[in-house]
Amino acid sequence: MERVVGWSTVAVIVAVTVLWLLLVQVTSCSDAAPGHATSSCETAPVLGVAGSWIAGSVGAVVVALAVWQIVRAARSAEPVDG
Repeated sequence: MERVVGWSTVAVIVAVTVLWLLLVQVTSCSDAAPGHATSSCETAPVLGVAGSWIAGSVGAVVVALAVWQIVRAARSAEPVDG
């Protein structure tokens, strides 16, 4: 049962961390000289688009692996009726 708790902890920590990395945005603004143009602002993910895809993919694989290990550990802990 300790393995189930350990893998559950891994799954939750990875999922929360990856979601935070994917949802947090940064904004950068560039001000134009007065009377010459307009100011502009851009919003992007903290890791950038490519980094977000990589973090999301790796996070999904780690969570899937953790769920698989949880299922294996839970099945091996069940008593066998014979």
